[in-house]
Amino acid sequence: MTDAQQLFDYARKQFDSIADDVERHFEQVAGQLREWMPTDSPFAHTPPPPKRLPPPTALQAAQRWISRNRALTAATVAFLVTGSIGAFVFVKAREGKRKRRAKRSVSGARMDVVVIAGAVASPLTSALYLDLERRGFVVYVVANTREDEHYVRSQSRVDLLPLRMDLTDPFAAQEQMARFKNLLEREHIAFDGADPHRLNFTGFILVPDAQASPTTIDDISSEEWADALNAKVLNTIATTQLFLPTVREHKAKVLLLTPSVTPALKPPGHAIESTVYGALEGFTSTLSAELKPQGVSVSHFKLGNIDIPAVTARQRREGVPKPLLKATPLRQLHDSVFDALVAKRPSRTWHVGRGSLAYEIIGGWVPSSVIGWMMGAGRKSKIVDDVKDEDLQGSQASLTWEKVEQDA
Repeated sequence: MTDAQQLFDYARKQFDSIADDVERHFEQVAGQLREWMPTDSPFAHTPPPPKRLPPPTALQAAQRWISRNRALTAATVAFLVTGSIGAFVFVKAREGKRKRRAKRSVSGARMDVVVIAGAVASPLTSALYLDLERRGFVVYVVANTREDEHYVRSQSRVDLLPLRMDLTDPFAAQEQMARFKNLLEREHIAFDGADPHRLNFTGFILVPDAQASPTTIDDISSEEWADALNAKVLNTIATTQLFLPTVREHKAKVLLLTPSVTPALKPPGHAIESTVYGALEGFTSTLSAELKPQGVSVSHFKLGNIDIPAVTARQRREGVPKPLLKATPLRQLHDSVFDALVAKRPSRTWHVGRGSLAYEIIGGWVPSSVIGWMMGAGRKSKIVDDVKDEDLQGSQASLTWEKVEQDA
């Protein structure tokens, strides 16, 4: 074998080796491609990139932080709860101590006028207009009779004045209203050299005598129904109609105060009281809807068990046992009335007195059979005999429920 033949053989072996290596490499690459691409597709494609998770939201981040710092979170929540309760108690205590006084003119004279219409000699009404006079208001009390006018003047208060309004004589009532409007429109001088000022009609307060002696419907005659509706409902509506033009002109607040415990429960023997309350509530709702577009607010005060000192002292002398639960102090009602008079947007409904809100919820949601059982069905005659009309006027219809609690 020649040298050329050996060189040729060696070159052929090297070429075969290189060809085998290239073939094995391509087979390996082809195998990987077959694994990546589906069997039914003739084209090869690369696998999709892995999906990235979206960034966590603020809520998820907060939850993760809370789970990692549970001890710190519990301490923070406890601090916020105790701090909120403490702040609420502090604000309430401060509001109770805050002095509520009516505004005065530059010369120091009184300038805010309040008109009260209702049962003039009622302990609640008397306490209300006397308190408003002490707080710096010029208080006019609507007197339908000469006896009411004499009763108001007997209080001997300079800024507590009767406003004679005879509803049986429309012309005389209109004349009296014209005098009242002239009083508001003209200027007043407190003393020589003082700057003149005008009176501001702040509020018109209705305190109708919505109470009635407990009796069954069978014993109520048509004359008694007519007298009750005329005195308690129609007089209130007629008085409101007389003052409406002045109320609109001065944007005065309108307040209606009615007892709510007995009408909310609707016990037997209180048909007149429930009917009067329903009529006054419907009238107030319609009046509020009509006056709201004109910028006049109407507030309904639903009264519960309120401790009136004059009534409590009389009951103590008569030997009436104390109620099981303490009544709400009268000052809370006075403060609420003042806040409603001076607020820019007072609430539509105010619940003042123990049981006002609770019994309204009970009367609206609890079945009547359960309420009758709670009040002692079968002992209604005892309730009717024990409760006096004077006690109802003083406690604002809460003694009926107190009698039930005592008997239980």
